[in-house]
Amino acid sequence: MARGGDRGERHPSAAELEVFLLGEMPPNQAAPVIAHLVRGCDHCRQQMAPLASMLFTAGRSAQETVEGDGAEYDFILFKAFSTARRFATHAREQGDTGRGKSKPFPKEVPAAQMASSRSHPRQRCESLLDLCRALRASDPEGMVLAASLAVQLAERLDGPELETADLKTRAWAELGNAYRVSDNLPAAEAALAHALRCSGDGTGEPQLLARLMDLTASLYIDQRRFEEARCLLEWVYAIYQHEADLHAAGRALISQGISAGYAFESERAVQYLSEGIRQIDPVRDPRLAMAAVHNLLWCLVDCGRIVEARTLLGHSRKLFTAYGERLDELKARWLEGRIAAGLGDHEGAERAFRRVREGLQDAEMPYDVAIVSLDLAAIWLCQGRTAEIKRLINELVAVFHTHGIRREALGALLMLKEAVQKDRATATLLRTVTTELWRLERFSSLKEPGGL
Repeated sequence: MARGGDRGERHPSAAELEVFLLGEMPPNQAAPVIAHLVRGCDHCRQQMAPLASMLFTAGRSAQETVEGDGAEYDFILFKAFSTARRFATHAREQGDTGRGKSKPFPKEVPAAQMASSRSHPRQRCESLLDLCRALRASDPEGMVLAASLAVQLAERLDGPELETADLKTRAWAELGNAYRVSDNLPAAEAALAHALRCSGDGTGEPQLLARLMDLTASLYIDQRRFEEARCLLEWVYAIYQHEADLHAAGRALISQGISAGYAFESERAVQYLSEGIRQIDPVRDPRLAMAAVHNLLWCLVDCGRIVEARTLLGHSRKLFTAYGERLDELKARWLEGRIAAGLGDHEGAERAFRRVREGLQDAEMPYDVAIVSLDLAAIWLCQGRTAEIKRLINELVAVFHTHGIRREALGALLMLKEAVQKDRATATLLRTVTTELWRLERFSSLKEPGGL
């Protein structure tokens, strides 16, 4: 990197910034550039203002792109979804658009591969979008960066107007989803609004508009706007059914089921999830199949359909073994404990809950530790082991204080602590507090502003 500035700082050269902006720089070379940019460099900001605005003030550029209040956003939604309905009623000419064919970048991209891609900016943008989706489960920050770079590339493209607008739509949509996964919901809403604005200049491709509605529905679920999410997902399902994409239609049903489960409408969730699992192709997306089965199992237990849950878990073990990671294994073990508890096998339930608790502690997930600890406390309550419950609740309260967990969750635990100290704890109270912790875990930041 070149030296410059009165403080003797080293700045990336113009050529390096250009390569970085275009997404052509291998990760090992990009690391020092990113480290320099995120400290806030006015010199480099002037050299590459669009990308710098993304890097230095995450979320601001996407929000500032959309002006006006919520009414404008609602209009954009109305316009895009009206277009989706119009196209969903007509048969679309079949054709190979070539989308989704480029593979996600590996951790280290060979220089030769990078060099060969330099003359194809659209392919680079597609590769960045693929990379963004590939990082969803492992690296939310990397997901935002990849989507930000894709947006910058898409905005610089020339070519057929309709197709370029579609690519911009997809890039902004993935950026919105990346912000959502990173818990930056205002930036997510703004980016998705801009994606919908771009879609008005595009081809009106039904599946692209369905994707936008799907991502917006995911945002609505995170915002607890369940009814709005349900309406959008119904349109998503209808479009994919019309396009004969049964797998995508099944995915929309699974999203409906997850939304219903988050709203604690377990019976309705079971219906959606069961139908969705029947429609999807598990070979095409085994992780989706595993997530759907896990959510179905959880809802079956919530509905008291314990025997069905036990049978389904038995049939699903190969799926969890083949595609599950460490946390997935813990969730499966947690389900085993809840099923055992529902069948009255207190010894088996306690053994499972203890193992899950230890695993979550090793993973440094104090909030989930608290929830599984309450499942364990419910077993001890049935056995009259109140002294152990008191020690457990005191330990959880101390952990919540240490980690700065927000006051609503701490308040629920303190209420339970008081009931336990007065020997007034009941199974109903334990279920109520557990449900409240689940609700807070799903739909709010766990830490107080300024917490650790």
